[in-house]
Amino acid sequence: MINKKLVSDFANIIGNLEIAIHLDSLKSVKSRYEAILYELLNWIKNYYIEKNLNIVTHEKSLEIHTLLEDIKWEILPNKNIGNEALLTDEILIRYEVIIKTINKERGDN
Repeated sequence: MINKKLVSDFANIIGNLEIAIHLDSLKSVKSRYEAILYELLNWIKNYYIEKNLNIVTHEKSLEIHTLLEDIKWEILPNKNIGNEALLTDEILIRYEVIIKTINKERGDN
């Protein structure tokens, strides 16, 4: 069964990643955000096909989380970055929500 809230969280983070990728002020992290976006698109595509997220490994989820945190701490001290820092935070927060939901669903099964 498809979890609509989880799909909504994926849509939210994918949209925010797309926005971040196209902002000139975040061009220094563009390639990392593109790699994360590509991975998340693979996860959600697989979720629709297989009706599960077994594709998400602990190692890969941790790698993405570390990458998102590194981006956040790289962006945060940059005085030229304004509201983009909020976008960076929202991406990390939404990712954490997704991973918690995935882990909860695995625990329930």
